[in-house]
Amino acid sequence: MQRDIVAAILIALFAAFVALAVRSVIRRAAATPGLVLNDVSALTGAEIAEAAGLYVSTVETSKPLERITAKGLMHRGQARLSVLTDGLIIDRSGESSIAIAVADICDVRRASATIDKGVERDGLLAISWMAGDVCLTTNLRLAREDDTKELFETLVSMTNKEAHA
Repeated sequence: MQRDIVAAILIALFAAFVALAVRSVIRRAAATPGLVLNDVSALTGAEIAEAAGLYVSTVETSKPLERITAKGLMHRGQARLSVLTDGLIIDRSGESSIAIAVADICDVRRASATIDKGVERDGLLAISWMAGDVCLTTNLRLAREDDTKELFETLVSMTNKEAHA
C-alpha cells in the first residue's frame, strides 16, 4: 500500500515537471513578437550552390544563448541549404523550410559554437538575417568543409558584406 502511494506521488511530480516544461516552451515561442518568416515561394532565383548538413540553431543575434522556439525553429536536424540568386532556402527534414532573401542577410561568418554546440574552429556557417523587425542568426554545420568554405564565400559575395572568417 505504501509503495503504491509513493509511486502515485512520483508519477504526479513527473507529470507536473513535464507540464511546466511544455508551458515554458510555449511561453518562449510566444515571446518573439515581430518574427515574420518568408514563404519559400517568395524566392524564385536560379540555384547557384547547394550543400547538405545539419541545421543547428536559430537565435536572436542580440541574445546568442537563447534558442528561438517559435515558428518551428527549435529543433535540430538534417538540412539542405540551397543558395539562389535572390536568397537562400534551408530545407529542414521534418520541419518548415526557412527562406531568407538576400536583402535580409545582415552578416555571414564562420563560428565555432552556438548555444550548446561546440565544434572545431570555424566549423559552423552563421548567417545573420532580418525576420520582420528581429535580427536572427541561423547556424548550420555542413557535411563537408569544402561546402562550408564555398557557401561562405558565395554568400559573402552575394550580400557584399564584409567577411568575418
